[in-house]
Amino acid sequence: MFKLTIVTPEKRILVGQEVEEVTVPAFKGELNILPGHAPLITTLETGVMKWKLKGKEKQEIAVISWGYCQVSPEGVNILANIAELPEEIDVEAAKAYLADSEKKVMNESITDEEWTEYQREWARARAKIDVGSSLKK
Repeated sequence: MFKLTIVTPEKRILVGQEVEEVTVPAFKGELNILPGHAPLITTLETGVMKWKLKGKEKQEIAVISWGYCQVSPEGVNILANIAELPEEIDVEAAKAYLADSEKKVMNESITDEEWTEYQREWARARAKIDVGSSLKK
């Protein structure tokens, strides 16, 4: 059995669900994980994570914001800072945040640390917009 667990410091998205495949936004690009994948541990970037539950046709998705991915022969464990399912996403709020924060950065002096955090939050907002927009189609 190849199982997926997705947790954040605040909630459990999935625990030990049998899956056929998992795709994560890894540090050096998208990583597709199938049963039999070599064991590894990698950091995750902010973006869209996808998985297909065993026996289901539809692929599930979530927006994650930074974290770790551990792949073992038993499955995949995801520890994400933030994970949001499509039904939890407010696309309009993400668009507003993106517009407001981009204006703020253009008009204020920020530190390198703040710049890094803005980039992560912008990637998360864009991922939320992409996921929310794809659900309306």
